[in-house]
Amino acid sequence: MDPHNKAPSPDNYAAFLARLDAATASLSTRARALDKALPAISLLLGRYQRALRGWERRLVRVNEELARHSGEPQTSALGELQRTAVQMGSMHSAQVLRLTEKLSLMQGRRDAISRSLLELEASRAKLDVSRRLSKDRENLSRALYELAGTGGGVAKVPDLGLRNDLKEAREAVILAEALLEVKGS
Repeated sequence: MDPHNKAPSPDNYAAFLARLDAATASLSTRARALDKALPAISLLLGRYQRALRGWERRLVRVNEELARHSGEPQTSALGELQRTAVQMGSMHSAQVLRLTEKLSLMQGRRDAISRSLLELEASRAKLDVSRRLSKDRENLSRALYELAGTGGGVAKVPDLGLRNDLKEAREAVILAEALLEVKGS
């Protein structure tokens, strides 16, 4: 910040925070849609699984009846029931597989969105902290310049000892900021 310029410095954080907010809103919308779809797919999967178990039980009973009545006239009707049970079991098995894969894919997407939302939240928190630190540094710099007599003529005769102390304090602040940046704060 220029000590002679009274205009506040532009807030560079606002654009980044706006992008984080936009990404959060977009992902939150997707998460809500998935949160509605997952129970519906789970319900449908459960129904197909119950139907598959039912057709498997029917096939077992038909096979038992076929074994008891082999060679009798009703075996052609039992054979038709067996073919139907096999076809229906196969169809329901394919649906169960397809819905299981779909559910797994959707849960994977929901987990990925949840992780991204947590990362966005953490990034936003870091940017907020950094923004506050930047503002505090700016206020400290302004105060140091005003104390040194360079902030618009507050002191008519500057104290050279004070100016040197303030310069050392400013250098210490700059070094602390650099350390914070290096350490990832």
